[in-house]
Amino acid sequence: MTYREIINSVLRRLREDTIDSDWSGNLYDSVSVSDYQKLIGELVNDSKKNVESYHDWNALRETFNIKTQAGNMQYTLGDATRGAGVSFKVLDVICQDTGQVLEQVPNDWLNEAVFPLSQAASGKPTKYAFNGVAQAGVNREPDFNIDLYPVPDSIQTISVNIVGAQKELSTASQVLRVPSQPVILGAWARAIAERGEDGGSISSAVAAEARDSLNLAVQLDAGNMEYERDWTVV
Repeated sequence: MTYREIINSVLRRLREDTIDSDWSGNLYDSVSVSDYQKLIGELVNDSKKNVESYHDWNALRETFNIKTQAGNMQYTLGDATRGAGVSFKVLDVICQDTGQVLEQVPNDWLNEAVFPLSQAASGKPTKYAFNGVAQAGVNREPDFNIDLYPVPDSIQTISVNIVGAQKELSTASQVLRVPSQPVILGAWARAIAERGEDGGSISSAVAAEARDSLNLAVQLDAGNMEYERDWTVV
């Protein structure tokens, strides 16, 4: 569903006027959308963030590939057009050329291993650590830097697989990545509570329905990744 469709779905449940057509640009800059409709848009984004944080959604999984350069240990997880940002969970980091899964280490461990730089080991990376951010894209938040060790001695491709939140919805045609029903119900519950007209009874009931919808969506999504729930006693 698009951002406008989700907002209208919440507005209909509130018996409020819906947004007739797509607005131009950012919702909050639009003069054709009422203040209350903008509030619902804000609550939709709040609900979206809650749903995104609840589970490692398959739709939020991305891969960022790094091309190493000999002698360069630090890389940014992004470029001018696309980046990982700073709000994500790492699933794994793997070297495509060797199949080696890299181990995450603390920054102090990496600093002790690397410095003085003239004595640092070089070769195929087996470890990584995050180290600050860089402004790779002009119109978005900074992206994390990643340090590799040993310091790469050749061109290789390092794949960083993450689960990252979708950026805040703002334009009418943006499509929500996570399941829409728990987002709609969560925003509806927030809107009822914001009005403060029901003494908490209706908003509590809708919030419970939103939780049930979210749990069902998680079960369906997790069913496509059964292997991730496998475990072994050693």
